[in-house]
Amino acid sequence: MPWRNTGWLQDALLALSAGGAVMMGLLAKIAHEVKMGHRPRFFTRRLWLDVPALAAMVAVAAGINVYFELEGWPGSAVGVVCGWLGPRSIDVMLMAVAERVRGGR
Repeated sequence: MPWRNTGWLQDALLALSAGGAVMMGLLAKIAHEVKMGHRPRFFTRRLWLDVPALAAMVAVAAGINVYFELEGWPGSAVGVVCGWLGPRSIDVMLMAVAERVRGGR
């Protein structure tokens, strides 16, 4: 069927699958924070602050999947990892790499 091969449908399916995978990773991270006592409960006002992070990590996960041409389980794994790490963790890792490149420890 020719409508299945169009670019916009493939892009929409990629965004939906990456979004679902990132959401699963983010939900697992939030549940872990509640269990460890870093959050008082699951549904708080802070949960609304994680929505922009979710959107950013969907874009990062989709970009990684497109760049490395990942599909299926590997692509979903990238989304889950991005959701778990969140943008702050990726920023910390990039700053550590930049520090090593600049001649830090």
